[in-house]
Amino acid sequence: MELLVIKDRRIDYDGSAIRSHWAYRNFGILGNSLVVFRGKCDVKVEEMIDIEDLRQKKEIKSDDMVHYITEIFDFPNVLLASALQKLFIAKLCELLGEYGIKTSRKGDDIYVDGRKLSISIATVSPVSIKIHIGINVEAKGIPEGVNAIGLEELGILDIQEFMEKSGKALVEEFVKVKKDSLKVRWAE
Repeated sequence: MELLVIKDRRIDYDGSAIRSHWAYRNFGILGNSLVVFRGKCDVKVEEMIDIEDLRQKKEIKSDDMVHYITEIFDFPNVLLASALQKLFIAKLCELLGEYGIKTSRKGDDIYVDGRKLSISIATVSPVSIKIHIGINVEAKGIPEGVNAIGLEELGILDIQEFMEKSGKALVEEFVKVKKDSLKVRWAE
């Protein structure tokens, strides 16, 4: 899986990056990829993947987030997409623990002291698994009624270092899963 961490500019997330081949179209990355970038989040209604959020007319917004866009071309399956999403969220919780931050995971979201740190969605296209995870840098521009928290409030001030470290951790986790799946034989 190829990792690209974009540190020289901000990219806003509107939901369109969840489409297949986004990393290839925008950055020339062909194949399994994880692109990490920082920017606003404002998911347009026509880009919403979660039908429950769409039905409830939920807003998905933040003024400043670290975004992770994963695309995996191995056996696109929505159950596998959801399982990998939750594995990546658990890995991010583990990494935040290394910073001394106690987290809890509710489904596919990260919470700190009951306050929401992340958003996430997993789906499939005809050719790939797509996962988006967004972590608040600052809890600003969040929809009313969402009790949110950001990395800076938690004491993580070097956001570029966090982007690098977390991106590498997620890629390493995926590579390990892939390797482990290749070294076993089937039961007879």
